[in-house]
Amino acid sequence: MTVTRLKTVCRMCHGGCGAVVDLVDGVPTDIHGDPDNPTSEGYFCIKGKASLDLLRSPHRLTTPLIRTGPRGSGTFEPVSWEAALDRIAGELAATIARHGPESVALGQGTDRNYQEWVFRLANAIGTPNVVGPAHVCFYPRVMASIMTYGAFTFCDYDGDPEVVLLWGSNKPSTHSDGVIGVKLLRAVERGSRVIAVDPRRTQTAARSGLHLAVRPGTDCALALGMIRIVIEEGWYDHDFVAAHTSGFAELAEHVQAYDIERVAGITGLTPGLIHEATRAYALASRACIEAGTGLSQNENSFDTHRAIALLAAICGNIDAPGGDVIWEPMPIEGRRAFPRTDLLPEEQARKRIGGDKHKILSMSGWVAPGDLHEAIVTGVPYPVTSLVIFGSNILASHENTELVREALGKLDLVVVCDLFMTPTARYADVILPTSSWLERDQIVEFNSYIAARQKIATVDGCRSDEEIILQLAARLGLERHFFPSLEAALDAKLAGIELTWEQFTKIGYIRNEKRYRKYRDGGFATRSGRVNLMNNGLRAMGYEPFPVFRCPPEADPALPYLMTSAHPRQFYNTEFHQLPTTARSQTTARVTVHPDAARREGLTDGEEVVLFSRAGARGVRMTVKISDSVAPNVVMADAGWWYPGEPSTDESLRSSVNLLTTNDRSDVHMGSATMRGVAVGIRRLGPDRG
Repeated sequence: MTVTRLKTVCRMCHGGCGAVVDLVDGVPTDIHGDPDNPTSEGYFCIKGKASLDLLRSPHRLTTPLIRTGPRGSGTFEPVSWEAALDRIAGELAATIARHGPESVALGQGTDRNYQEWVFRLANAIGTPNVVGPAHVCFYPRVMASIMTYGAFTFCDYDGDPEVVLLWGSNKPSTHSDGVIGVKLLRAVERGSRVIAVDPRRTQTAARSGLHLAVRPGTDCALALGMIRIVIEEGWYDHDFVAAHTSGFAELAEHVQAYDIERVAGITGLTPGLIHEATRAYALASRACIEAGTGLSQNENSFDTHRAIALLAAICGNIDAPGGDVIWEPMPIEGRRAFPRTDLLPEEQARKRIGGDKHKILSMSGWVAPGDLHEAIVTGVPYPVTSLVIFGSNILASHENTELVREALGKLDLVVVCDLFMTPTARYADVILPTSSWLERDQIVEFNSYIAARQKIATVDGCRSDEEIILQLAARLGLERHFFPSLEAALDAKLAGIELTWEQFTKIGYIRNEKRYRKYRDGGFATRSGRVNLMNNGLRAMGYEPFPVFRCPPEADPALPYLMTSAHPRQFYNTEFHQLPTTARSQTTARVTVHPDAARREGLTDGEEVVLFSRAGARGVRMTVKISDSVAPNVVMADAGWWYPGEPSTDESLRSSVNLLTTNDRSDVHMGSATMRGVAVGIRRLGPDRG
């Protein structure tokens, strides 16, 4: 018996924690955190511990499938990989010849380090239409940062911030892009003070120095109000503002509309609490803002993140130790270069669906799901006939579920590449079984490091998304834009640091060393070289040059609660509901309601209820959890929920909160759907439902 240990990087979520896999005679037997990994320091969550469940799941798809019954029926027959790939390539070639490459859309879920591959395929095909969760996830923050100071930032926890403003983020439970919650906890142990802005009193918020239980969807008003306080009190960094920003006087005038009393009324916070939190952040010697995806899921998405970027800038915390440090990518062919945006002709880029409406999202290369699904259904501005989806259960993850279902029914070709039979896969014409992260070689690129994720296991019949893309590209005659093998692609990606994939696997991990105040050498990466407090580029596109809070519609007495949502920490977006390790602690979706609301509605803990967002419309079924962690007029629903194994799509999605969301209130810049701050009512089920 041969026992070995292999170090790698987990990809059960976005985090990128170091992992150690124990193997006996080459077979993985255990997985745990790597204490030597400088990013995660041995931390390993329940999702990571379920990696071997994912590898060995008896529910995995292991052969390509072709639909034989009506779309959505879930009736398929197995075929060979060659037959499946030939059919997909043949149908894509036919629609490109008839309707142009823009008739093909590619979709993906949360990135598994193959996002740049999906975009490279789209650009090589000539389609500008790539859809995903970007509009409600990371990209509002990315684009707001770029439009403000020309780059993206991350919290410098190692720099010992005096104050961490944890805004719409539950960092110790959710991790992103190499910034692991343990780093925040270590900073707190060394003396950092946390100010939490969150509608829910999370464990982190309960232990923080201040908790601002903001009304869902009103964070933009809060940020603008804080900017006004900072300026009026003179708490801004006078030297930084004078030397490195433009538009300060105009910003000071703009925020006059956001006086503390008005902001308190909008946000549901007291003026004293707003003032205290602002003072603590603004006067800290070192401070950073951890802005989470909770801020990206409403009609003020982009302006919320931009207001926060302005707040950080005027307080002098950009690219400062313990502040918000600008990411300086390592010289590999990664997220920026590998997609080959040069392959997409400008005339094709101008055809991006929704590009005339959600211009900032379009600049990042993405299409908003609502725009795509509407175009599929209506045929405007042109026919979209084919959708190839990599790792995304769009019926559970995209807003406006009924429109998504209608769009899937209209397409000529739906391809789903996934590990399991999901509600979305049931609507596919062709299903391709993909591999888990333990079954593929990848280069992991985050702000703090690059690392090798090595293939440790094989599940017969499954292929990685990268392999699928290489094989489709070859069949479509696009080999010149790709590589003869995956290893050749990895070698090409590493050429900038003069390593081959084989050499890199022996090194395993290369840290990206931080440099502070890089703007002192050449300014910021904006046209002016300064931080754009007032953005005339936005004005030229028809937008306001400063962030503006857009008020929600008048309250409907029939919908007395504001719904926010979050994923239970053991799941990742819509994933892992069928894995024993993650699913055993919770079998139904929950809605948290305040004791006062429970008394008003006559609810008991554990009772099943229906949430609805339109009178008479279909609602979603949730199990009640009574807690004072939310305000009396707020309910917190589990997001991304579906039930594997149910015989029908309706039953599988009965607890999906996206049945309550629409495209009516979307962000004008990014197309971000309002998923948080949705007005809902609660209806008890009849006694026959139990």
